[in-house]
Amino acid sequence: MAHVIAMAGKGGVGKTTLCGLLIQYLCETKRWPVLAVDADANSNLNEVLGVEVESTLGEVREEIERAGFDGLPVGMQKSTWAELRLNDALVEETAFDLLVMGRTQGQGCYCFVNGLLQTQMQKLEKNYRYIVVDNEAGLEHISRGLLPNMNTTILVSDCSRRGVQAAGRIA
Repeated sequence: MAHVIAMAGKGGVGKTTLCGLLIQYLCETKRWPVLAVDADANSNLNEVLGVEVESTLGEVREEIERAGFDGLPVGMQKSTWAELRLNDALVEETAFDLLVMGRTQGQGCYCFVNGLLQTQMQKLEKNYRYIVVDNEAGLEHISRGLLPNMNTTILVSDCSRRGVQAAGRIA
């Protein structure tokens, strides 16, 4: 079972940067394989890690929704096709892989894409020594149960009053 590490804190305090540095450290010290998870709708962990993302779970969800039954390959069930497309959202590197949640389902609605991310993480966790999750600002993903097997939470803050207060509320 993977050791799940989650970053939490208010926006703009360096969660993504610290997440990238932690992933780099784990890889350089041969504590791989690592699954890097960008659970922020405003995703940019891939930029910190220096990798290209061809599709996010949010984009795959939209593609599946648009395809309906008419856009499926002949003879393939929708569930099988969806599974293949969701696997395509995993970016594979040498010591780590990256899974990006991507955009939401409409303004402020994270329900379906959160479920996809949680399901994919549960399926993949047995393949990794560590899972490092870059969360959106606040504690929403954790409070929604996205990370039921979380082992470590790293609270990130700047030195502002709001940053310290946010970290205190999360703690």
